[in-house]
Amino acid sequence: MPPNNKQKLLELGFDVIEHTDAMLSYWDENLICRFANNAYMHWYGKKPEDMINKMHIRDLLGPLFEANLVHIEAVLGGKVEIFEQHMSIPNGKTKNVRITYFPNNESGKTKGFYAHAVDISPLSSFSQIGNDDSFNTANNYISTAGDVLEEVVKTLKSCILTSFPGIPSLSKKHFISESKLKRDFKQKYNTTIFNYYRYLQMELAHKYITEKKSSKGQMAVIFNFSNPSNFFACYKKFLSEKSTKQTNNDSQKENNWHQTLVEQTPAAIAMLDTKMKFIAVSQKWIQDNKLQNKEISGKSIYEIIPKIRLKHVEILNSCLSGAISIAETEFSENENGAVFWLHWTVKPWYTKAEQIGGLLIYAEDITSMKLNDNDDKIISEILNSTNEIMQVGAWTRDFVTNTTIWSKTLKQILEVPDDFNPDLATAFSFYKEGASRDLATKGFNDTFKNGTRFDIEVDMVTAKGRTIRARLIGYPDFEDGKCSRISGVFHVLLNPPPEILPG
Repeated sequence: MPPNNKQKLLELGFDVIEHTDAMLSYWDENLICRFANNAYMHWYGKKPEDMINKMHIRDLLGPLFEANLVHIEAVLGGKVEIFEQHMSIPNGKTKNVRITYFPNNESGKTKGFYAHAVDISPLSSFSQIGNDDSFNTANNYISTAGDVLEEVVKTLKSCILTSFPGIPSLSKKHFISESKLKRDFKQKYNTTIFNYYRYLQMELAHKYITEKKSSKGQMAVIFNFSNPSNFFACYKKFLSEKSTKQTNNDSQKENNWHQTLVEQTPAAIAMLDTKMKFIAVSQKWIQDNKLQNKEISGKSIYEIIPKIRLKHVEILNSCLSGAISIAETEFSENENGAVFWLHWTVKPWYTKAEQIGGLLIYAEDITSMKLNDNDDKIISEILNSTNEIMQVGAWTRDFVTNTTIWSKTLKQILEVPDDFNPDLATAFSFYKEGASRDLATKGFNDTFKNGTRFDIEVDMVTAKGRTIRARLIGYPDFEDGKCSRISGVFHVLLNPPPEILPG
């Protein structure tokens, strides 16, 4: 080639380099700029004469230097590096940039590298897909990209030192609608895209701050926070969430251990958290409460067992404050109206941090034991009467908890709702005013004071105004010399013999 033509070609080459929108530069092995074209003025606001032989690449990249360092080290090792990055330019806009680093190898040694950076933001837009070939290319990308959300996360990580790329930009870059992107991201990561991005920033900030590589103020500048106080607030929130997450992880590990223990226990045991939600239950608990076909994990005990009485709610709340509640014998009924006796214990369980983590409930049906106990003839009489006589209801008045319980059958007889549990005054109002109410009052008072059983016949008035004749039998239960409860049966007399009718 003639010298003049060669010179003109060189001049033309430099002219092209200086008039391209792409940034072209050369950096030596010490990362000092040895060449830069005019595009750096538009992108970074840096004139080539202020860069060449003067500027270290760290001074140019600023916060991006840490993100690019892995690529810089690779190209100085002789490898070609191609990667994408979001970059903020002086006018405040953000560009999606494809950067290529080419090593300058001489005699097997890398002397430096060439850097080429081009704006590829338009390539991410659907508006650029104009023909079938382009559309097929986009479809190929969508079908082979794998998990789109993971690609979105990679993009967020590449922008961690610049600025949030924005939902529209992410939507176009990853070929997904904005609404679907936000919905799917929230479903998978349980947070918004911006909150996830901010958490990534705070994770990096925490690493640098704890390693004493940067101060909080410096990290606020690196992340382009216009007001340092905003960074401090974000970082404080991050530390709080991180601590809560660690506590939850520790609690989950403890819960998993407890869950295995409870589930394998042959007794009827349930484990609840502080919100009264089931963590674990034994198979015996499931069998005793007939919950074989119910999913109870994570659900409230009040939802699974809605007929829990007020006194039990008070006991559960008390145990959450550290109390332990034990009932050696409790008279109750199931949803079918059958009466039974329970022995139960409620106590709090504690985390490693000595905090109450919830409750352990042990409950055992001891009805069969009561029936076989020759020393407890009162209980046997009640159950035997209930089994032998039709239209018999069971009842108990607990003077310790000040509650009255009626069986389902008794509620049907007296025509009250299934959830009806009266106080003492209301219970006595069902006795017909006059001789019947006086007789019932005397029977209860004598039993309460003297411990004697009563067996009386009275007239009752149902909630719907019907008058019925009934036989009422009561048995006292004394603890420490005091009457703790009176229990008994209620038998409707369909055809009472004349000799026992009032004179």
